[in-house]
Amino acid sequence: MNPSARRQYAALLRKDLRLEYRTRETIVAMGLFSLVVTILFEFTVGERIGNTSAIAGGIIWATLTLGAVLGVGRTWVPEREQRVLDAILIAPVPRLVMMMARTTALVLFLLGVQVVVVPLAIVFFVNGTSPASLVLIAGVCILADVCIGIMGALLSSMSVFSRTRELVLPVLLLPSLIPVVIAAGGATDAALSAPRQMAEYRGYCLFLAVYAVIFALVAYATFDYILDD
Repeated sequence: MNPSARRQYAALLRKDLRLEYRTRETIVAMGLFSLVVTILFEFTVGERIGNTSAIAGGIIWATLTLGAVLGVGRTWVPEREQRVLDAILIAPVPRLVMMMARTTALVLFLLGVQVVVVPLAIVFFVNGTSPASLVLIAGVCILADVCIGIMGALLSSMSVFSRTRELVLPVLLLPSLIPVVIAAGGATDAALSAPRQMAEYRGYCLFLAVYAVIFALVAYATFDYILDD
């Protein structure tokens, strides 16, 4: 990335973070939704199953993914509501720089939610854990968030001008994130199991990394044309 592109990337990322800091619409909505779903799982599943450690990963990542849909759904909404989207699109900024800035913002929003939700879910659904397991889960969160951020930025850009955007985006996004939920849930379960299944954990993490690289290449090949079309 050349110096000009780095400055543009930093400016766009600062814009997204400052807007979220002032409004707190995205991260609060994602956090509250994830917390409510986590509590619902605790009182519906946790009360009926004595030991939920074996399914904790699936519960955690199903909850986080559904919460992420809310965050992705807010992508481009402030620009569209304030009628500045056209000005951003005609600015001399490469489309890939816009994609990278929006992906980074989504990843940071997801991490902000997970700092609260994941420890709470572990307290609810896991019978004892260790600091090493938490470090491993943090690695899963970063990899999965990169996958969600890339897909969210790409698909939200595809649907930004659709009249039924609120319906189209979840229909496109949720199926594409099924492999991420399966792999992230499996890696989380492997990290929380006693003893830890490190071979299984590494396999799931490798899958998430490959998934992120593949769709990053798809975004690289197509994003220049999505917003223009």
